[in-house]
Amino acid sequence: MSGITLSTGIQKNLLSLQGTTTNIEKTQFKLSTGKKVNTALDDPIAFFKAQNLNYRASDLSARKDSIVQAQKTVEAASQTLESMLDLVDQARSIFETMASDTSAKAVTGYEKDLNSIKSQMQYLVGDGYYQGVNLLQTSDSLTVKFDENGSSSLAIQGVAASAAGMSSIKYVDAVASQAAAGAAEMETLRDSLRSFAQSFSTQNAILDTRREFTDNMVSTLNTGASELVNADMNEESANMLALQTRQQLGTISLSIANQADQSVLRLF
Repeated sequence: MSGITLSTGIQKNLLSLQGTTTNIEKTQFKLSTGKKVNTALDDPIAFFKAQNLNYRASDLSARKDSIVQAQKTVEAASQTLESMLDLVDQARSIFETMASDTSAKAVTGYEKDLNSIKSQMQYLVGDGYYQGVNLLQTSDSLTVKFDENGSSSLAIQGVAASAAGMSSIKYVDAVASQAAAGAAEMETLRDSLRSFAQSFSTQNAILDTRREFTDNMVSTLNTGASELVNADMNEESANMLALQTRQQLGTISLSIANQADQSVLRLF
C-alpha cells in the first residue's frame, strides 16, 4: 500500500503547527519551572555560571552557620564575665566593710563570704563553655573561617579568667589588716575582667559584621544565579499567548488548505 501524499500547502501547515506545538511545550515548561535555563542543553554557559554561583552561595551559607555558633561561644564567655564582675563587686564591698570592722568574729564571717565568692567565681569559669569551647581558659581557642576555602578567618584565644590562676584573687583569704589591699586587688581584677569583656565584645562585633556580609553575599550570589537562568514570567506569558494564537491560525490555515485539496478532488 503506497503512502499518503500530502499537498505542499498541507505539508507546510503541518510543519508550522508542529513547530508551534514544540514551542508551546517549551514555554509551558518555562512557566511551570520559572526558569528559562533548566539544563545545560538550554544554555551551557548560563547554566554552569549559575551553578557555580549557587555552589558558592551554599558554601558561604554553611560558613554563616559557623559564624553564628562562634558568636554564641563568645557570648557565653561574655555573659560569664558579667556574672564574675558582679561577684568581684560583692567582694570589693566586703573588703571595704572589713576595713572598718576588725573584730575577730566579723573577720571570720568576712573570710567565709569571700571564700564562697571565690568558689563561685571558679565555678562560673568552669561553666562558661559553649559546645565544648571555654574562652575563659587559655587552653581553649576558636578559629572562625569566613570564606568557602578558609583563607579568611578570625582566631580567638581564650583568656586567663580562672579565679584560681589570677594573682589578683590572692587577698580573698585576707585578714582585716589586708582589707584595703584586698579592695584594691578587687579593682585590679575588675579591670582585667572588663578588659577581657571588651576584647570579646570587639570580636563579637567583627563576627556580626562578617555574618551580615555573608548574608548579603549569599543573597547577591543567589540573585546573580537567578538572573542567568530564571524566566521573565511576563515575557513568557505573552509568548504563550502569541503561540496559542499562532496555533489557532495554523489550524485554520491547515483546514483551508485541506478544503482546497478536497475542492480539486471534487472535479474528478
